[in-house]
Amino acid sequence: MSEVVVLGAVGTIGNIIVRDLVESGVEVIGADLDFKRLDQLKNQINNKNLKICPLDIRNHEASKDVLKSAKVCVNATNYKFNTEVMKIAAEAKVDVLDLGGLYTVTKEQLKLDPFMKEAGVLSIPGMGSDPGVSNILSRYGVEMLDHAEEIHIRYGSTTTGATFPFAIDTILDEATKNAIVVRNGQLLEIPPLSHEEETKFYETIGVQTTYSILHSELATLPISFPQVKEITYKDTWDPSTIKFIRILEHMGLLNDHQPDNKVSARQKLVSFLRESISENPSWGTDELMVEVRGLKGGKKATVKFELLCGWQEAWNVNALAYVTSIPASIVAQMLLNKEIEGKGVKPPEQCIDPAKFVSYLTQKNVTLVSTLCESAYI
Repeated sequence: MSEVVVLGAVGTIGNIIVRDLVESGVEVIGADLDFKRLDQLKNQINNKNLKICPLDIRNHEASKDVLKSAKVCVNATNYKFNTEVMKIAAEAKVDVLDLGGLYTVTKEQLKLDPFMKEAGVLSIPGMGSDPGVSNILSRYGVEMLDHAEEIHIRYGSTTTGATFPFAIDTILDEATKNAIVVRNGQLLEIPPLSHEEETKFYETIGVQTTYSILHSELATLPISFPQVKEITYKDTWDPSTIKFIRILEHMGLLNDHQPDNKVSARQKLVSFLRESISENPSWGTDELMVEVRGLKGGKKATVKFELLCGWQEAWNVNALAYVTSIPASIVAQMLLNKEIEGKGVKPPEQCIDPAKFVSYLTQKNVTLVSTLCESAYI
């Protein structure tokens, strides 16, 4: 029996997860619909710990058979498959984690908690960089304060140009679907790419404009930390990327309606973009910043975490892809080592020990800067 099966193994994120697991000594089954690219991945990694398996995850029985041959499943496919993969994992009696459900799908995943508990399986939704590391660092910050009042998550990058550094479908959804924030303890919808903010990142990143977008942290953090009355997520976007997507939307090319079950305009566009625009942009430095504000020792205080990651020359991958993939690999290994307990559907902040996770993460060619400032906000 292999230890981990990675679904979507040849994708931008999936192939790095496979590589890190294999180089960590884990036996892996890389599964994907694209057998040609699977074979290329096998030859590229060239390690006896990797087996490959052509698989269409829409084939329920075939997928269940593949998952049964492993102990943990890492789902690196499109987030729209998350709930179906969870159901297959439950039948196969295999713990499963994914990279996030862009809020809406994450909410549906949480509803499967009784089903997963009955199956005796743990599902961790959203275990990449953000969501994932952002959730865990949010918990870390909350635990460092006597009382947490606000959580603010920001992502910055020095990479420029109209690029699609990960799943094109997901980026289009982030840019066009309403974002979610928590204000005064209430979940509110706001327009996508709104509430612009000049965010001061670490000195290597500098000041960048960030925008509110739909993100999975807002589906779980309000449940995990009901005492926190303000939660926001904002990401930096290159203006040329925003302009490009606005033009596509105005032209009706993002319409996902399928007339007579034919391919939609959006599906055709995504297929075209995959072939014509790189998902692997040039060198840049990225930062995930998590600020937790509240009270400590009777004073206002802010805990700030800044996770910094650069271009990974050895693997020839950009910072975003690397920092999204490595956390999934780490948590898969923690599951194998019985370092994470629980059954059902548990987001990262509810089941993963922050200190232990950070101890693994900081061995992976990233830098984590943490500060605690009293009287840091009014």
